[in-house]
Amino acid sequence: MGPCQSQSKLKSSKNLQQPTLIRKTDQVLTNNNPSLILPSFSPNPEVISEPYDDTKKSLSQLKVYKFSYQRFYSEITQGNMKLSSNQKLVQHNLTGKIRVVEQYERNQQNEEFITQLKCYPLDNPRIVNVHELYIDEESFYLIMDYCSGGQLSNYYVDKSIIPFNEVEIASIIYQAAESLRYLEKMGLTHGFLNLNSFSRVDTSNNFQIKLSDIRGLFVKPELNEQNVFSLPPEACNTKDQNVFNHSRDVWCLGVMAYQMICGYPPFEGNTIESVKSQIKKMAAQYNNFQFDRVSKLCRQLIQRILAPIKQRISIVALMNDQWFKIRIKQNDQSILNKLQQNKVKISELQQLFLIFMIKNICSADQQQLYTEFVNLDENQDGQLTKEEIFKVYSNRFASKADAKAFIENIFKIADVDKSGTIDFGEFLVAITDKPGLLTEENLKTTFKMVASSNGKLTTQKLRFHFSTCLSKLDKLFSENFANPQNVGYSEFELLMKQLL
Repeated sequence: MGPCQSQSKLKSSKNLQQPTLIRKTDQVLTNNNPSLILPSFSPNPEVISEPYDDTKKSLSQLKVYKFSYQRFYSEITQGNMKLSSNQKLVQHNLTGKIRVVEQYERNQQNEEFITQLKCYPLDNPRIVNVHELYIDEESFYLIMDYCSGGQLSNYYVDKSIIPFNEVEIASIIYQAAESLRYLEKMGLTHGFLNLNSFSRVDTSNNFQIKLSDIRGLFVKPELNEQNVFSLPPEACNTKDQNVFNHSRDVWCLGVMAYQMICGYPPFEGNTIESVKSQIKKMAAQYNNFQFDRVSKLCRQLIQRILAPIKQRISIVALMNDQWFKIRIKQNDQSILNKLQQNKVKISELQQLFLIFMIKNICSADQQQLYTEFVNLDENQDGQLTKEEIFKVYSNRFASKADAKAFIENIFKIADVDKSGTIDFGEFLVAITDKPGLLTEENLKTTFKMVASSNGKLTTQKLRFHFSTCLSKLDKLFSENFANPQNVGYSEFELLMKQLL
């Protein structure tokens, strides 16, 4: 079975007003049904406009549609997954991708949230992706990743049951730290992270998670009986309660780790003030029987996190802690084999199309591949260097010279932007099974998603899908197509099949 094939299938709700054909999730559509007319999903300039003029520039990189999301998506039953009151499960009518739509009333606060969201475009595998924004007269609708495993808090409803072992907890906390490291680079903080803030991507044994509370990065809630447990001691005074910094988010990871081990938070009380009093006293207990079941390294790291701010560990030091060595490492050899098969040089335009296809047609493996990428990224800067790859793979070759020659060849192919490093997008494209991705059915589906209504590819339309400036796309079209003003499916297919 190829990387873009899946056996799972969800059925649509029976009470929809406009029933549509429901597709298999993460699976290629077929065009064998001659009666099926697939709609073009290219933006219409007449209906794509921002709700307010003063947010136009901020929203320019987000695919914004001023009509109902039900034109492209069908609501489906949510099964056993618990959704918030403002969330619904939907399925893309063309690709079959399962998404979550979050609805927000059109008011000043939510307008500011949307504006801020676009000021800080979030593009990281450890954070749910916001794919599209739909607007009607009353609401904003965000189309986001669907994490079928549900919020981590769902696994701790019964405090007497500890659902995860130490290795699994280490993996989850490390992934949460990865999202914080990215947010730190973006200059963003949350301040109230807890088990409700993260969701499992699925229910497999890989234990991949994503930060799913995006709104909390931009709209800070009032202190209440639910979020007070995440408060660090320096924020317990009223005047410092709304001071949000990266150290505060690190503290939250310590609270999460403690709760995942014990089943309850480290600081408890019957009122907000009683919880704050326990936090200021640093009254967490580490001699209970739950900590007898985990390693000394685990307890020591949590103590270094749940410490006064001047002694608290940084996010970088946290990620380099010895405790995380117990995480299950991935098989380096599989990555090496995939890199060895990557022999065709990729253009920047081909890379844009490949990443679009991976994200929209067969994104199921992205989380696992990101974990493998992180394992290679020794200094956790989001870029792979020749030295980092050499350290991992040098012992797989007969000589150091052979290893260096192999790595040089990898960079000639994978380093598309010639920066001297390989980012995750380049890594993802390099190791993707291209014959499995670039099937005729996948190519036709992709083309219908990005082509204009006249059946042609235009840079004006593609900039909405690729979040790339128009001038760069014009340049890439000129470099890749003989007639950039008349690019149909045959030209697109020829471009992509050059990679096979």
